[in-house]
Amino acid sequence: MIQKQRTKLKIISEDAESITLDVTDIPQPLANALRRVIIKEVPTMAVEEVLIIENSSVMTNEVLAHRISLIPFITDLENFNIAEECKCQSRLGCEKCVVRFVLRAEALNEPVTVYSRDIKPERTGISVAPFSGDIPVVALAPGQKVEMELYVRLGRGRKHTKWMAGIATLYEENNRRYFYVESFGFLPPRRMVLEAAKIVKTKIREIEEGLKELMKYESANAG
Repeated sequence: MIQKQRTKLKIISEDAESITLDVTDIPQPLANALRRVIIKEVPTMAVEEVLIIENSSVMTNEVLAHRISLIPFITDLENFNIAEECKCQSRLGCEKCVVRFVLRAEALNEPVTVYSRDIKPERTGISVAPFSGDIPVVALAPGQKVEMELYVRLGRGRKHTKWMAGIATLYEENNRRYFYVESFGFLPPRRMVLEAAKIVKTKIREIEEGLKELMKYESANAG
């Protein structure tokens, strides 16, 4: 079903941050389902836990942790699992469901601004990293220091907005319906649409299987 609908999608414009599709020939409920899934269901990677070892800045631990948790991380869907679905079933996670980062910075004789580029992974060879290295984290005065461990995991926007992949809107113009998707940096916009289509397809299959089981039950108990 989803495959047939894909052939009716026409790309109007696309760049690294956004994509616009002509979805006039797609039923509006299906297009709206894609929109909702992009916002709430497409998995992305963000900081879920922060272990603060030292923080002598003027920013409180809670504010600093919250600020860091909102940094978008380039997401690797091929090599990592959502924690709740990982086979390890460990609270601490494993190499398949968590990426550990460290942030260490100190101001000696001059003030220092700590940026997202200062967040470093504990192990090499992974593609997960802050989407931009130019996001300010905290300003340190001479003599101040921060040191912390960050635990980055896959999550969905329905759990917390920090995992929201981007925005998706439907609008009409000259009797045509368009679908606009803008990425927050976790995933390319086209990948967001494709992942949303996969999720919708899976949900439709689950509904179909559920209906089949219901019909079997009703047939077996008829009369």
